[in-house]
Amino acid sequence: DPNTLGYVARFEEGACLITERELKDAVANIIKGSEIEPKPGRRGEVHLSVGVRCLDVDQKSVFSLSIRFGRKDSDSTVLYVKDYGEIFSAMEAEAVLHNIKIAVEAAMTDYTLANFDR
Repeated sequence: DPNTLGYVARFEEGACLITERELKDAVANIIKGSEIEPKPGRRGEVHLSVGVRCLDVDQKSVFSLSIRFGRKDSDSTVLYVKDYGEIFSAMEAEAVLHNIKIAVEAAMTDYTLANFDR
């Protein structure tokens, strides 16, 4: 059902200026803003995987994003080739969240174009 999208949002390594709750809430809110119901976890169907790696330096984060759609099979997860993520220089917490939201919005734009006539 394309009206529901599973998602996984996690820190892959390192401490970050934002919390895991802030990350998950930001991802869920962007999915909702695309008029799709977010469902935490992978449900065997297409899901959105959001991975964040941070290195905190002087109250700022240098971070990279890996944002991909994927599919979970019975014993493995396959992530699709297109990655919406980037590597960012040192930023404060608000800027980290802002850049995560922009990247997730780009992924959701492609998702809605692929699944709906909007």
